[in-house]
Amino acid sequence: MSLHPRLGVSSWSLHKSLSSGTPLLDIPAQVAAHGLSKLEVCHFHLPSIEAVYLARFRAALDAAKVEFYTLLIDEGDLTHPEAAERQNAIAGICRWIDVAAECGAARVRVSAGSAPPSPMSLQRSLSGLTEVCRYARNAGIGIVTENWHALLDHPAEVLSLLEALPGQIGLKMDFGNWAGTRKYDDLPKIAPLAVCTHAKAAFPAPGVMDEADFAHCLRICRDAKFTGPHILIFSDAGDEWESLDLMRDAVLTTLETE
Repeated sequence: MSLHPRLGVSSWSLHKSLSSGTPLLDIPAQVAAHGLSKLEVCHFHLPSIEAVYLARFRAALDAAKVEFYTLLIDEGDLTHPEAAERQNAIAGICRWIDVAAECGAARVRVSAGSAPPSPMSLQRSLSGLTEVCRYARNAGIGIVTENWHALLDHPAEVLSLLEALPGQIGLKMDFGNWAGTRKYDDLPKIAPLAVCTHAKAAFPAPGVMDEADFAHCLRICRDAKFTGPHILIFSDAGDEWESLDLMRDAVLTTLETE
């Protein structure tokens, strides 16, 4: 199967398999077998950050011709009220940027912060992200953030943060982080700025995808003239790859109409 240049998957979608013993080193070949060209890896799915292991993982990616698109850093709160905790968060993120560079990831995803939005929390986030972006730039690694956690739970804060860091940070738009019908009003406000997505579909029952919701989110991307990659996210009950294949086919149907 040929690999689609605009389709990938997150290791979170394969969390059950990885937790039950599937080696991460086997995942790139699986990704390629399902026609996907990109892999994102949650930092906690890397069983080792020793140079020898990272070289083996990079070799597995190269053998499968799969791009290590993003290392997802799921730790560190840049809006923590304590300065020492914020500095610890920055230091931890920078260590993971080094790991990303060593194993060939193109970018890292960083949370803007967990505090509710306020002038103070936004300023703390901007200060931390500025430092992180500088470090990443020197390491040759890109940075994206996500409409995720309390600080970026609404479009106004997402837009404000991106405008304050022009050209320094990109946006990963997640279909499922904003719950309820309000997301159909809110996602179009940020979609024109997205460089990639977490294309997350809901499965109300195993093997049964909420096709209407997923199609709506994909139309939002199409209407915004989004041209970046869709990274598939699955986290419900049911077979992982069977569910991901349903999502893949839905995305391909939409891409064919663009």
